[in-house]
Amino acid sequence: MKNALCVLLAFTFFFAGCCGREGNPVQAYLPGDEKRSCESVCAEMSQAQTEIARLTPKANKAGYNTVMFVGGLFVIVPFFFMDFKNGEKVELQAYRQRYNSLSLIAAQKGCVIADGGAKRDVPVAVPASN
Repeated sequence: MKNALCVLLAFTFFFAGCCGREGNPVQAYLPGDEKRSCESVCAEMSQAQTEIARLTPKANKAGYNTVMFVGGLFVIVPFFFMDFKNGEKVELQAYRQRYNSLSLIAAQKGCVIADGGAKRDVPVAVPASN
């Protein structure tokens, strides 16, 4: 019995390092961002918005971890599927910071972000006319 408990404890510590994935955040500012054209800044902002929309549902793991914890009380296997590293939340925050950084650059350059209407999925940025 003691040996089985020790093995179970060893496996628990071994798999605890695998609970979730590490986040791979993007940098909020990249060298050369201020030299980008309005169209390039807008395209990058659109890509950041797409990633934000993709990561938002995955970022909140509270309900998922609660279900896995309750299941783990009855059978130990769900404990191994809990996510404690919050990689999606880290990436989501990084994309939000990237989007905010790009919007500041667009404002400094005087870019006007206009709706493309129903024809376009990506907003178009054009230099403001003086």
